[in-house]
Amino acid sequence: MDSGTGRTGRTGRTGGRRIATGAAAALLAALGAVAAATSPAAAATGDVLIVQKGSTGNLVSTQTFVFIKGVTEQGDGVQAGATQFAVTNLTDRTLTLTEKTPAGAVVHSGTVASGGNGTFAVTGGDTVFLTVPAN
Repeated sequence: MDSGTGRTGRTGRTGGRRIATGAAAALLAALGAVAAATSPAAAATGDVLIVQKGSTGNLVSTQTFVFIKGVTEQGDGVQAGATQFAVTNLTDRTLTLTEKTPAGAVVHSGTVASGGNGTFAVTGGDTVFLTVPAN
């Protein structure tokens, strides 16, 4: 009898713990969802797709950037062998591209309108900085 009562008692307590654990997990998930909804990533202004190609049109590299409110500039290094830097601007703002040498000298600058595409000649070893206006 004692062993039957002990098992029932334990099962009852374990079941209660499972319910409490499940409720706590659900609460944490809900809080996580609220935190995710208010995080800076929820305020993204859009994606920028970058394709770097060589002089014969061969694919050298692809990148995707997501601009987030408060982040106005990102850089992408020009890969060895790349001579073209193609950009598709899926953000809701005009994007400025500035190619700079490792020493910081500006080589090229141009813009790509919201929803537009652009191709820029680049030199391997340089960095292309992508800038969107501050929100």
